[in-house]
Amino acid sequence: MKHLTPALLGATLASSLPAQNGITLTNGVDGFLEIPYAAAVVPQSGITLEAWLTYDDTTLPTGWRFPTVARQNIAPGQEAYFLRINAGNTGARTLTWKVVTPTGAFNCNWPFASGQLNTWTHVAATWDGAAARLFVNGAEVATANGNGQPLYDRGGVLRIGKGDDSGGPIEVWNGQLDEVRLWPFARTAAEITQAMPFHLASVPGLVSTWNLDGSGADSSGGLNATVNFTVPFTTNTLTLTQLAAPSALAVGTSTAGCSPLRMTFSSLPQAGNAAFAAVCTRSSANSVAFLALAFGTAPAPLPIFGIDFLLDLGSTVLFVTNSSPLGVARQTIGFPSFIPQGQTFAFQCGFVDACGSQGFAASDAMITITQ
Repeated sequence: MKHLTPALLGATLASSLPAQNGITLTNGVDGFLEIPYAAAVVPQSGITLEAWLTYDDTTLPTGWRFPTVARQNIAPGQEAYFLRINAGNTGARTLTWKVVTPTGAFNCNWPFASGQLNTWTHVAATWDGAAARLFVNGAEVATANGNGQPLYDRGGVLRIGKGDDSGGPIEVWNGQLDEVRLWPFARTAAEITQAMPFHLASVPGLVSTWNLDGSGADSSGGLNATVNFTVPFTTNTLTLTQLAAPSALAVGTSTAGCSPLRMTFSSLPQAGNAAFAAVCTRSSANSVAFLALAFGTAPAPLPIFGIDFLLDLGSTVLFVTNSSPLGVARQTIGFPSFIPQGQTFAFQCGFVDACGSQGFAASDAMITITQ
């Protein structure tokens, strides 16, 4: 039998980093990062897009302006989503999160005061089919009810720091950006708040983290961005925390099904983090699921009902649940404050799946290590 070999896919987080790098952009001066199209930039299981930013509304040039944090598909009118400031031609201060589905578009709008974004601010935007939500420093500030559908995938690149090219560089950001992240599911306010002060890298499960530490590298999903025109990488005053040890490992591979299932987590496995949840994406909608928890993995895959069960049977606990309309299953675990540092937990999910060899499919396994 094939032995299970953990692959290091942890969110490796340094005490406080001595210097944080990011990018500084100027509206009217062309410059952006661009990620080629991949299905992972338009996740059908929902999305969380987040970034640390500053924005200078006092230096924005006159005329039509739409400073953009990120936009997927830059063809005019073809976006799947964007996060930008709708300054228009009046210098308006409204942060907008727009989501487009096959039959409708939804906007969250957050008006802010002049100078409010001069200091580092964390912004996160989510979509789970039921609603689009916008969070500022972990607090929900705007919501728009949805239609239950996934993002409209019409192809196209993902841009960071600029929207489309209509009118020249009028959609370039006007300030600083750092730690841009994309998760393939909607995260909660508690999950966003818990993880936002940390430098993340190598997060498992189709998560992308563009740390902007001197390049456009995606330190989690490998969807590296190319730098276009003028994009200064600069040292900034943002202070993030990084743990010395990895916090997650990916083990094994998904069992064949309609879509390869993937395990990830919603926030960091730390003692006292009540928001921690194991998350499985890419299942069928509203499907019966199991999510298994154990203290470790098996020495080799155990074939059960056509799937490879990867966890230690002697310590396994099963949770039965249903996937969401967008094919996400999650189980909030929560770590008590007395959990020791270095404690390992392993997770795997499985679903009723018509494409599985015996009507079932299972994900890879994920080992978390408490910090």
